[in-house]
Amino acid sequence: MKTKSALIAEIDVLVGAIGDKFDADEDGDAERDFIAERCPKRLEHVLRSLPTLSMHLLATIAEGPVSVVGLAARSGQLKGTVSKHVQRLVDGGLVARTPVPGNRKEIELSPTADGELVVDAHRQLHEEMADGLHDFLLRYSGAELQVLAKVLRDLRAARKVGVRLVVGE
Repeated sequence: MKTKSALIAEIDVLVGAIGDKFDADEDGDAERDFIAERCPKRLEHVLRSLPTLSMHLLATIAEGPVSVVGLAARSGQLKGTVSKHVQRLVDGGLVARTPVPGNRKEIELSPTADGELVVDAHRQLHEEMADGLHDFLLRYSGAELQVLAKVLRDLRAARKVGVRLVVGE
């Protein structure tokens, strides 16, 4: 049997996956405020204009140099969608494009110094959110958390057909 903390960590991952799967990409002002408060004032306009997906792609870029095609594969997004978000990040001064030596077609993406500041604030946001969820879920027993984790795993595996959730296949 998993420990209570291991179950809470699993639930955190599942809640994130469910949010990503069913969210209509509504940006929360509280999240923007959190990030903006932790970055230089000069970045506030850029931070408030970027879609949530751009912030997540920036965090993925910060994991290591990557091309647009590689970023699309890592993020599970379409190449065209990633390209648009990367352009916003470049225009905002958060990402740099660098040619790959010996390959005239390949461009490598990496965060700028400002991009690293935003990535750090974004990481802090997710840590704070995870801590809040952890604290909230501590009120439940291990058995209750196991049931919740099972429900969330099943929900993540489900698909929508029309407006209904369907299990399996």
